[in-house]
Amino acid sequence: LSQVKRNPPPADINAPPRENWAAVSRELEENAGIAVSRITRQGRDITVTGEPVTYPSLMHSEVRAGRILNAQANEEIERFRFRWENRGLGLREGVHSRPALVAAVSSAEREDDHLFGIYAHADLRDSARAEVLHETPPQRFQWSLGPRLDQNFGGPDGYLYRLMAVLEAEYRTDRNGWFSGQLAWTALDNLDNYEYIADSDLPRVRTFIGDYLAESSLGIETLQYTRTAQLGDSWYAMGYGGLLEMMYAGAGGELMYRPFNSPLALGLDVNWVRQRDFEQRFELRDYDTWTGHLTAYLETGIEDVLAKLSVGRYLAGDLGTTLDLSREFASGARVGAWGTWTDAGDDFGEGGFDKGLYLSVPFDAMFTRSSRDRAEVAWRPLTRDGGATLERRYHLYDLTEERDLGGYWDEHATAWE
Repeated sequence: LSQVKRNPPPADINAPPRENWAAVSRELEENAGIAVSRITRQGRDITVTGEPVTYPSLMHSEVRAGRILNAQANEEIERFRFRWENRGLGLREGVHSRPALVAAVSSAEREDDHLFGIYAHADLRDSARAEVLHETPPQRFQWSLGPRLDQNFGGPDGYLYRLMAVLEAEYRTDRNGWFSGQLAWTALDNLDNYEYIADSDLPRVRTFIGDYLAESSLGIETLQYTRTAQLGDSWYAMGYGGLLEMMYAGAGGELMYRPFNSPLALGLDVNWVRQRDFEQRFELRDYDTWTGHLTAYLETGIEDVLAKLSVGRYLAGDLGTTLDLSREFASGARVGAWGTWTDAGDDFGEGGFDKGLYLSVPFDAMFTRSSRDRAEVAWRPLTRDGGATLERRYHLYDLTEERDLGGYWDEHATAWE
């Protein structure tokens, strides 16, 4: 899937200085893929704090950014520091020796010249003595309009599809808070073929799916406010409320313990939700419940397999466990499968437990411009009420993915492309 990227060429490391640090901030986003929140100087260090928005490889972004900073910084600066965050959550810092970076740009032996001038760590404490060179206002509005294909195959009703136009919007209130929403219009579908409703003595928390799909061609899929907080060096928290997914509104929170570059992480989410009306506007139905799970995430070290084990209460009130195993390949594509077993017993319906497969493919592997976005496809043979989970839009494990160094050091050889 690899192909030549048509990204902007790296900046000239000896270019004339930009007019000011605000111009540097803009170039860091456009050329190096860093949405800058602030640039500071302390002693012989310049520190850039921001979020990755373009390149999957942070090493790639750091090398590109180092070229831009070298052209702007005065001769006394010896190190460039990159403090990576996501939604206001501090994740890690990469530090580059300026002399090593400059030497490597004009050298064929980049591994020797530059690699030993880099280190990464998780100490993100700010100093009150640092001079702020530039700070970007946190308020930001973004929107996009594009197609989406929802599909299901292998079930009793055969292949089902829905082609939609989806309008997404987000407004950042500050570094840790944002409003987000999705409005979906169905342009083409064959959902009239959806007839199968699984037998179940449980509350119908998912098997009303046909009514949601057929009632209206225009629906509000999500509309919520989300807020994050960092409670310690390895502790992260998130709260949210609103229209959380197509079928449920409510409020909830998640707490995660994720040590830096550790194979193990632990998360806990608790949610109160109420079922939405079939028309997917703001009306609600009578059914409400508490749901939540304690989840352990383990990078097994075996063939790049990630194991996730969740224990908790599902939407129908049943108690049980979900096991999810997935493998990530060199291209960045991830293939996984899950199974859920609960105490619903004979009430669960056909098959006795929930199961499915999924595929997640990075856009970076498919397009000629670098991207951190992904396309995901999931398949389950039947829709059941047992073992049903809340389809939350944001998860702390995903938001904190850069706590794991991954292939950071291996990416050094390609960071010059």
